[in-house]
Amino acid sequence: MNLTNNLSDFNRRMADELRGTFAATVKPFQSEDGGLLFRGPIEGSEDPHPIRTHVAVSLEKDVHAAIEAASHEQREEMMDIFLSNLGTRVKRQYNPKKIGQYALDVVGTMRTLRG
Repeated sequence: MNLTNNLSDFNRRMADELRGTFAATVKPFQSEDGGLLFRGPIEGSEDPHPIRTHVAVSLEKDVHAAIEAASHEQREEMMDIFLSNLGTRVKRQYNPKKIGQYALDVVGTMRTLRG
């Protein structure tokens, strides 16, 4: 998996929205497919490879298409809805003491926009 520190506009804004949710050692990265991954060590782990993905945030393909096709004002409104909704879901569900083999996976869908 190739990861980068260069975040898209949405991922940068989501990382800002979630600032303070994670320990300082957990950092945001963008995956090849545009997903936002928060990766870092697992507190108290004896794992020889202690860096894991804590949370993965992504948008479905049809959401990306809708955002691309939207006017600037519509795009900002959509982004605000996703930042608020997905950010709240992560904050409610993330527990640094319960990180298992798989990351908490939060996905934005068109249903998220419709309420």
